[in-house]
Amino acid sequence: MAGINPYAGAGTATVPQVDATSTAQVLPKDLHPKTLSSTSLTLNPRLYATQEVVSDKLYSGFIEHLGRGIYGGIVDNPAAPSPAELLKVQDDGSKGTKGRLGWRKDVMKIIARDGELETPILRWPGGNFVSNYHWQDGIGPISERPKRIELAWLSTESNIFGTDEFIDYARALGVEPYLCLNMGTGTYEEALSWLEYCNGTGDTYWANLRRKNTGRDEPHNVKLWGLGNEIHGPWQVGHLSATDYTKKAARWAHGLRLVDPSIKLVSCGNQGNSDWDREVLQGLIGIVDYHSIHFYSMLGHERFSTVQGHDYEKNVFGPAAAERGIEICQSLIDLAKIERASNTYDWNNRDASVVSRPVKICYDEWNVWDEVKAPGSAGLEQAYDYTDALGVCAWLNVLVRKHEQVGIACIAQSVNVISPLMTSPNGLLFQITYYPLRLFAKYMKNGRLLNLGFSPELYNGPSYPGWVQHLGKAAYVDMVAVVVDLPASTDAATANGNAGKGRCSIRLSILNRHPEQEWQGDLTFMGFQVEKVEAYELYSDDLTAVNSFEKPENVVPKVTHLSADEWTKTASKYTVKKHSWQFLIFEGKYTK
Repeated sequence: MAGINPYAGAGTATVPQVDATSTAQVLPKDLHPKTLSSTSLTLNPRLYATQEVVSDKLYSGFIEHLGRGIYGGIVDNPAAPSPAELLKVQDDGSKGTKGRLGWRKDVMKIIARDGELETPILRWPGGNFVSNYHWQDGIGPISERPKRIELAWLSTESNIFGTDEFIDYARALGVEPYLCLNMGTGTYEEALSWLEYCNGTGDTYWANLRRKNTGRDEPHNVKLWGLGNEIHGPWQVGHLSATDYTKKAARWAHGLRLVDPSIKLVSCGNQGNSDWDREVLQGLIGIVDYHSIHFYSMLGHERFSTVQGHDYEKNVFGPAAAERGIEICQSLIDLAKIERASNTYDWNNRDASVVSRPVKICYDEWNVWDEVKAPGSAGLEQAYDYTDALGVCAWLNVLVRKHEQVGIACIAQSVNVISPLMTSPNGLLFQITYYPLRLFAKYMKNGRLLNLGFSPELYNGPSYPGWVQHLGKAAYVDMVAVVVDLPASTDAATANGNAGKGRCSIRLSILNRHPEQEWQGDLTFMGFQVEKVEAYELYSDDLTAVNSFEKPENVVPKVTHLSADEWTKTASKYTVKKHSWQFLIFEGKYTK
């Protein structure tokens, strides 16, 4: 988690609050245009915007030992136990499993690889938590594991859920495990030992201890390892300067790859647009496979915004800052590659091979988060309202549009902690933010991003962070579309390698961020014949509406099914309501 004082309650600032009057802007009299221009939009399934296929890894998850993320989230909470029918028992009476907590079966059905969110990767154990986490505390007989003070969120960690429990859980879900190393209070030797414990196949101490603890010979085979979490931040236990971190990470990476050369390493970045990112990439290019960046739109807006109010605009337009951060981060990656390949000051340190070696962004913490509504003292449990859901739609559009740069993205987090999914001891709640995430995770992958050639009006008013108003302006009507090839005999949404021929599906996300005006467009196709349409509309008159356990379906998408003829009648003046989101799935076939 990023940029918050874990010791503070709601509304407590970590630094002095910005004096908005000292940097006040003169706002335009009419902040928003009176109307939105009607636009003609042509969808061509052969007109690609990028070359790579949109990866399912954009919809990865993250769980942390924070609040009810683990205990009461993915496993039973001993303090508020769930009924037996909701739990998948893990304690079979053997020494290796005695004391294990049951898995929440209802949560598994959502976040499993074959579940509703189709999660491909799950990151653990943190987050800020990891910088004071010592993995040896969480292995072996549960009754012998020590309880520890947890410094990130000032709680007590029981260590009931540790490495072997996480790996078993990930394998049961069918997801790839992603472990983050403790570079705050952890040691070099501790990191090497953890990797050996997980992946070692020889007759060595840590590999043998794993065999003893799990009763299995096969290794955990964890391939994705993060080199620390937010080490740049003063909120992080053991935080470092960029120079010190880079030296430390390079040393650790060398040793880790000696233990297991097949692993993929993720460097610790900031938001992608900082001098920290530049220096770390300069030092670790050619060493790491991914560069991690984090950003939470709305985090700190009440304390640091130079324009007070306009919370709606800051929320729905704010993810433009993430898009600009991705662009800058990619430029820093390119710059680091160029300088390493053509170093004019140190010819002996040139390495032309780094240019062709892929280094992608790992956006392993993203979301809308207002820490006043969801402080650390309350376990970061945010009741997401309808405006937040529009912010998440904007985020998802950004991630798909920038999929060539972003190799992995993990929503923070997967359950209870600023999450679209909430639990009670007896059931689940889908927050409004759940529904766009589910549709993107199911449909916006395994296809190619389309070039829409769409130039809508841009928002010029106050946003958050303030710089995005000038350096990363966002459109009122934000769109992204993907085409997925379909097998001729089924509607299954999987690419078959027969691009540009046969049957296909075009998936279009349209977000209208104007708070008062609808958008109308003439939606036409080139090289595609529509057979049927499935349309989802997310709309609420009440921008503050929430889903709750008392009213779980207060705001849910409205679904409409249209035949080709029915679609033709609406396409010329297709309307997207004010402050709403639509997701359209067109199925049909390629034409000449």
